[in-house]
Amino acid sequence: MEHGTKMTVVILAGGKSKRLGTDKALLEWQGRPLLLQLVERFRKAGFSVIVAGGPSEWAQRLQGMPAPIVADLPAHEGFGPLAGIEAGFLSIKTQSPVPRPASLVPFIGVVACDLPFADPNLLYWLAEKIGDADAVVPIVDGEPQPLHAVYARSCLPHLVAQLESQDKSVKSFLKRLKVVWVSEEEWRKVADPICLKVHLNEPEDLERWQISSGGLFATRHSPLGVVPTLSFVGFSGSGKTSLIEQLVQRLTAKGYKVGVIKHHHGQIDVEGKDSWRYRQSGSAVTALVASDGMVLFLPEENLTAEQSVERLVRQFPVDLVLVEGFKQSSLPKFIVLPPEMTSEGARQMLSQLLSQIGDPNTIVGLIGQPVPNFDLPCFAHNEIERLCEFVEQWSSKRF
Repeated sequence: MEHGTKMTVVILAGGKSKRLGTDKALLEWQGRPLLLQLVERFRKAGFSVIVAGGPSEWAQRLQGMPAPIVADLPAHEGFGPLAGIEAGFLSIKTQSPVPRPASLVPFIGVVACDLPFADPNLLYWLAEKIGDADAVVPIVDGEPQPLHAVYARSCLPHLVAQLESQDKSVKSFLKRLKVVWVSEEEWRKVADPICLKVHLNEPEDLERWQISSGGLFATRHSPLGVVPTLSFVGFSGSGKTSLIEQLVQRLTAKGYKVGVIKHHHGQIDVEGKDSWRYRQSGSAVTALVASDGMVLFLPEENLTAEQSVERLVRQFPVDLVLVEGFKQSSLPKFIVLPPEMTSEGARQMLSQLLSQIGDPNTIVGLIGQPVPNFDLPCFAHNEIERLCEFVEQWSSKRF
């Protein structure tokens, strides 16, 4: 997502990573240094990026990164994240992307380099909540997460005072500020929890979350935001189910673990049935088990496409999710037209579908009769192998 107004992000990479046993910033992640990937991720999202590298000599190891490297001030070398935030503030001039009373007060986003799934969209969303506060900090598992947060320059005197007190505690620093605390319930509406819950602190963390280089899109612990998701939308009878069925067969044969979501417009349970009664009684989850499988009923109604994908990948690790339906979702999507149509009929149906799709920028291609002036990839219904190759290539570029 490209943001209309730039904000500077300071990536903290000055730690010695003693518990992990290897430098987090230069850690190989998907075959490339983790810090490099974070820099690229936030720059691609429209942010200016600088890297706070710690004490001067230690920061030299990061030369060559495609972003400015700043070192701790000599008086505060080795003071940890607070010294990095101070160095970041003093090295940049940035304007607020949201209106603030009386003046344009600069502020920055702060991200720790041990958060492999750090989310640019969440950081920008947090920035929009800053108002006249000194900081916006999300809550994670009941505790503040100050190293994926936003800080106004108004906190700088408090930061200096904290450092001069010789107290390196970030939590103590936050007590000096006017903070907008964002509950987990609130920020999880716009971001996958994985972006703030996964830290690479121990060797076990690395082993669990390291992305596989064996050709699959992600590990067996793939989170939403890392799991590529494609939706297929069209009118009834256009052949969406057959397309997804064939894609699943081919991708599964290649070793991918594929999840599928079907947008059903009716009720999936029947009033009066045992499962319905259990749900009405307040069960947290109800399972219906039969000889051919198991169905889980979650006590949630009217889920969005994004929420549905999040629930699926949270419970069942997959490499890719294919979704049938949800025209107005923010998911990347293929438009599917019936296989046998005239050029004019295809043009008219495409026009109808475009009027129902919430954001045309989410469209990645068309399946069916080619339509003049449609400049995205087009596939015939019988080009499943070519479509499968496209899905693999597209998925490998996500996140």
